[in-house]
Amino acid sequence: MNIWGAEQQKILDVLESTTKQESPGILKAGNPSKSLANWTGRTEEIADLKQWLNNPNIPLIGIEGIGGTGKSMLATKIYEDEEITGFKKRFWADVSYGAVFTDVATQVLQEFGFAVPNNEQDLLPTLIQYLKENEILLIIDNVESLLTQKRAWGSQFYQDFFNTWVEFGSKSKVIITTRERPKIPKFQWLNLGGLKVEDGVALLKELGITGNLTEFVELVDGYPLLLKFVADLLIEEYPQDPDLKRLTSLGLGNLQQLLTDEKVVGVHRRENVGMVLVLDASFGRLSDLQKSLLLNISIYRAAVNSHGASFVCSDISQSEIETELRNLVRRSFLSEKLIDDHRYYQFQPVILEYVRYQAGNQTELHHQAINYYRSIAQESGWQTKEDIQEYLEIFYHFYQLEDYDLAFETIRHCDNFLTLRGYYANRVELYGQLVSKWSRTNDKENWHYTASLTSLGNAYQSLGQYQKAIEYHQQSLDIAREIGDVRRESSSLNNLGNAYDSLGEYQKAISFHYESLEITREIGDIEGESSSLNNLGLAYDSLGEYQKAISFHQQSLNIAKEIGDIRGESYSLNNLGLVYDSLGQYQKAIAFYQQSLDIKREIGDIGGESNSLNNLGNAYKAMGNYKQAIDKFRESLKICNETKNIRMQAENWFDIGETLEKVNRQSDAIKAYKNSQQLYTRVGIDFKIKDCQDAIVRLS
Repeated sequence: MNIWGAEQQKILDVLESTTKQESPGILKAGNPSKSLANWTGRTEEIADLKQWLNNPNIPLIGIEGIGGTGKSMLATKIYEDEEITGFKKRFWADVSYGAVFTDVATQVLQEFGFAVPNNEQDLLPTLIQYLKENEILLIIDNVESLLTQKRAWGSQFYQDFFNTWVEFGSKSKVIITTRERPKIPKFQWLNLGGLKVEDGVALLKELGITGNLTEFVELVDGYPLLLKFVADLLIEEYPQDPDLKRLTSLGLGNLQQLLTDEKVVGVHRRENVGMVLVLDASFGRLSDLQKSLLLNISIYRAAVNSHGASFVCSDISQSEIETELRNLVRRSFLSEKLIDDHRYYQFQPVILEYVRYQAGNQTELHHQAINYYRSIAQESGWQTKEDIQEYLEIFYHFYQLEDYDLAFETIRHCDNFLTLRGYYANRVELYGQLVSKWSRTNDKENWHYTASLTSLGNAYQSLGQYQKAIEYHQQSLDIAREIGDVRRESSSLNNLGNAYDSLGEYQKAISFHYESLEITREIGDIEGESSSLNNLGLAYDSLGEYQKAISFHQQSLNIAKEIGDIRGESYSLNNLGLVYDSLGQYQKAIAFYQQSLDIKREIGDIGGESNSLNNLGNAYKAMGNYKQAIDKFRESLKICNETKNIRMQAENWFDIGETLEKVNRQSDAIKAYKNSQQLYTRVGIDFKIKDCQDAIVRLS
């Protein structure tokens, strides 16, 4: 007979708390993984949701309920209901593992063939614009994993998305499922409880259960997951006679007594108390092999196949693992799905929390999971974030082990890829977590800490969040000075200068760059000296002090050549071209742009190549060589189309429009301006959109 004690109370506390993802997670996207087999009821809820979907004043709908009430199932029903019209496309995003916003936005845009901006800061306005212009049903499942303990958003990116969509939502609809309500107004909420008694009875009948069904459904408040678990337990143990009276022999004879005892239920939901009791009974009926398998694979946060399971269950054969995984599916402990013709298994969130509690200390399992991901990790040739997913999982497991140094080293291995590919939000999430942990220990001597501060600052700089960049670079500078690390002090000063330069505070930027330059020369850091000189040149160029700018860029160029820094050489040449362009010395500017272009082509810097071509086009346009200018703009545009750099595409079309206007091809110029306007609209750059509109009106 099931006894309610301290152990059950601890499990209940776990189930009634929601899992907060501390480490950046993975996105499960495309279509829902839930099966609608044995669907019954929810007629009123579906009617409400359909009504809200047809209401143009409701952009956001939330389905709220405790774990196991069928939130995801109801959302799946809506997603797959062909009678719901008005949506040309549908997309499902499961964020239960704490997926970053960048991944969600990117996959939505890619799924529907929409260009993904190269700059991550353009993702939010691009996604909002796409949803406004198209009829999309976007469902985001398990949103509670994105919230803090105080129901605030754990990520600024998600907060900005939902706040913006609430204000400006148009043709598309967004539905979320969550165990907790986020603090956002203007949501239309559906508070989901259990099934109606008649629907719960119908479900048990369809599953083949007999006995006093009405009484049992009333007892458990129609809690769908509990009904399904009890049914699977009875069918597995008594396939010939799955009657509710058999619960007594399964240790659940006192279920009614416990669920009606105020001392047990107290302030807790009856459904949760019942779930703990049934899970205990079901888990207790598993074989030792099944228990071991279930406990060990709970270490994975993503769906796992039998190969992954074998790494954490080395004493069980591959064939036994496959057989028992499918047996656990039949008992509702796992769900199953096919990915590329391979079977993968995953937990329902409530079940995962229960199993992880039973597993206890998982230190050794984390190490085994790390070994698994290392065995399948792709060493090089990465093209997309999926290619480095194994490293992100290794980071997660080291993070759970509180081995933040190895977590740092893991992500550092692919940091250059994340930077070059523009995954800045991912870098914010990853380094932000490390900084958060290290700031509590105040381990200032650990260079991983200061390096993480620098990386976090640079990521915010790339996202255009300059004040946050300054905040973290200043922290790095303070620590470097405190511990006497002059090289890192110089680097932090340089980074602060870049941030202030981006804010237009050029004198402040120059001051920081001079400090950095002085230190690099004192310690003989030639590469750092070159960087400081280049940055000083850019700041003086912005101030219109062109001779000073030329002097600094030339010094930087000389050092880059001396130390063989080809990439640095190409940037110094390009920057010299910009200064001579500003001076109206276009032939000199063209010569520098061309040298920079040649190097960028040689080293495969495709983004830099596009930029140099655009600079060449503008120089030719200024000289009145309009045919050459258009040719360069079109070359640059071709590269931008390949790399899907929307902002640069828009810039090239605008430059083409200006050039066509110079040769009195007004109708072609209008087309170019319209192309530019459409692209700038996608990335939400308002003043550029206005420039395009003004040009179109002027020519019309």
